[in-house]
Amino acid sequence: MKPSHLILAATLAAPALLAPALAIAQPSAPQQRAYTPTTGQPNPMPGGFHDRQGRLMIGFSLGLGGMKSGDDDVQCGNCDYDPISGEFDFHIGGMLSPRFALMFEAQGNAQTIEENTYGATSLVQATGMIAAQYWLSTQLWIKGGIGGASLGYSYSDDYDPNQDASKEIAQGGAIMGAVGYELLSARTFSIDAQARMIVGSYKGGQDVSSGSLGIGFNWY
Repeated sequence: MKPSHLILAATLAAPALLAPALAIAQPSAPQQRAYTPTTGQPNPMPGGFHDRQGRLMIGFSLGLGGMKSGDDDVQCGNCDYDPISGEFDFHIGGMLSPRFALMFEAQGNAQTIEENTYGATSLVQATGMIAAQYWLSTQLWIKGGIGGASLGYSYSDDYDPNQDASKEIAQGGAIMGAVGYELLSARTFSIDAQARMIVGSYKGGQDVSSGSLGIGFNWY
């Protein structure tokens, strides 16, 4: 794995992955929920954080960006345009405190590398990770994840869907880092803008990195 890619992803991932240890090291105080007399709904926790503790967390995001293989940009040799990569991720987990969540996260990145009259071939990186998310403020959060990665090719035929095919070429490990800001922030729902960096490392020292900017939707 190229040091520059690993350092960038690890820099983003480390704070969120270390958040549980930092929380344990801090003195704890009993958490109290204050209810409004008119609605009976819980007010925000101290510091203005939403009272999401103990709730299921589920969501997804979509993004656009670029991919690199080693230090080289992934390109489409016979395209008459410069394609960008697409990113999709899905997560499910739980809020362990008003500021910290632990989850399973799946992410996929794909970019066209060849195109002809009949269809296109894409380089696809898919990952499954254990991820931790920590809110630095009521709306600003960081996330880190580590897990497994799969690299392969996907071919789609515009004229005959029966010819669509995919082929895995390598398996390895992955590390992911992300930062986001809740544009719409409520106790049970949020929409955020986010930036992601993920690096997959494969046998023989090959690494494929993907960076993206996107928007996420989350339910609590």
